[in-house]
Amino acid sequence: MPHPRRTTLTRRGLLVAAGALAAGTTQAQGQGYPNRPLRLIVPFPPAGAADVMSRVVAEAARAAFGQNVVVENRSGGGGTIGTEAVMRSAPDGYTLLMANQSTHSVNPEIRENPGLDPVAMVPIASVGNVAQVLYVRPGLAARSVPELIALAKASPGQLTYGTAGIGTGGHLAMMLLEAHAGIELNHIPFRGTAPSTAAVLAGQVDMMIDTMPTALPHIENNAVRPIAVTTTTRHARLPQVPSLTEAGFNDYEAVLYYALYAPPGTPDGIAARLGEGFETTVAQPAVAQRLNEMGCDPLPVPRAGLGAHVAADRARWRAVIRRAGIRIT
Repeated sequence: MPHPRRTTLTRRGLLVAAGALAAGTTQAQGQGYPNRPLRLIVPFPPAGAADVMSRVVAEAARAAFGQNVVVENRSGGGGTIGTEAVMRSAPDGYTLLMANQSTHSVNPEIRENPGLDPVAMVPIASVGNVAQVLYVRPGLAARSVPELIALAKASPGQLTYGTAGIGTGGHLAMMLLEAHAGIELNHIPFRGTAPSTAAVLAGQVDMMIDTMPTALPHIENNAVRPIAVTTTTRHARLPQVPSLTEAGFNDYEAVLYYALYAPPGTPDGIAARLGEGFETTVAQPAVAQRLNEMGCDPLPVPRAGLGAHVAADRARWRAVIRRAGIRIT
């Protein structure tokens, strides 16, 4: 009777087998995914730019995934609470974050105890770039940037500006303006864009740098007076409003990126499936048009380059933060 044939499995063979098993598992995960609704966490309150953009993308993404994408606002800590909630979620592709400059470029740099560093998260897809607008309350005696600067220099620290919180895009943009113009303003932080905007509309705060999606309705209703945009050139949605560069502040730019991220450890197959689905969604003409109408411009950065794009932005704002001495304990 012949002896059974022995099989010798070398170390190289073990590694190959393990690699094949891992690849097969990731591939199976990607193929069977998704089979239930996805959650898109917005780490800011409702009605802000991140929220309204997330809802446009989530609604359209159903066609790409065959599942609902449910938007959930989890605000607090300038975006840190929602960000860390996603980072602690299971890396199974069912929980995503609408990230932006605050969550990935600013918060890790301004906080004494930053907690989890979002650099460990997995990039999924770019959503867009969002310009900001400097506007003032209608009763303020300033119809241009030079007039505003003159008012500020005449009364140092008296003019007030509102923001959605310390370290938010509007806050840093105003601090950058103060540094460029050599002026001192009085910062009034609120808990979100909506209450900050309401204070300007009520005449309780003099001015604000707000994102284009949330500023446009108030500008179109003549409820506030726009005097500059934060892009280097005029913006197509507000062609009558000069840029701060045009107003004499060379190299001034404060544009926010928005992008989708998944928890650390998300498998490559699932990340690729998510990336493909959301990139296709954002590129749809109807979705692109809705985002454009809000003032969200395309961000032509593929998933593979998103990490480097965000790292460069973080380095740029790190210099601004350190020069201004912004720290949150």
